Amino acid sequence: MRYQCKKLLTTAFAIWALVIVPIIAKNVVEDRSAEPLPDSLAEVIDSLQTQEPPDLKQTPPGEVMVTSYYGRSFHGRRTASGEIYDKNELTCAHKSLPFQTLLKITNPKNGKSVVVRVNDRGPFKRGRQLDISYSAARELDMLAAGVLKLQVEIIFPEQVAKEPVASSEESNRS
Repeated sequence: MRYQCKKLLTTAFAIWALVIVPIIAKNVVEDRSAEPLPDSLAEVIDSLQTQEPPDLKQTPPGEVMVTSYYGRSFHGRRTASGEIYDKNELTCAHKSLPFQTLLKITNPKNGKSVVVRVNDRGPFKRGRQLDISYSAARELDMLAAGVLKLQVEIIFPEQVAKEPVASSEESNRS
């Protein structure tokens, strides 16, 4: 009797597994990319793509921002602008500045400066206003600190055009 009960349970379990496991597997591997996003996520993504950028002319000439940098683990991931993050490029993330905005960032502790381009959104950690690339952080000597208050200025296209550029003849004389 005990043997028959054990055999019956084993058979029932085998039948259950043959029926249920394929259903579970189908649900796990089913392609959900065509499904619409929940309203809250869709609204966030839509706002990032259609939100009017702020008027940059009203931005203060220089502002101190709490700045952190992307860890090397973010290398190769897609940014909010659609670009792939490259830790060796001079880029940054800001919550509201338009993509492609150029920023001059200065470390007041050592006077070192770097020009970065906004290509991502963030940072999303409370109290931080700017995330810069690993390369920019290295040039500013802030890798050990991790988070610093840095001087940030927007560079307008007319400012870039006014900057003197050394010709190749001048650089060869040096």
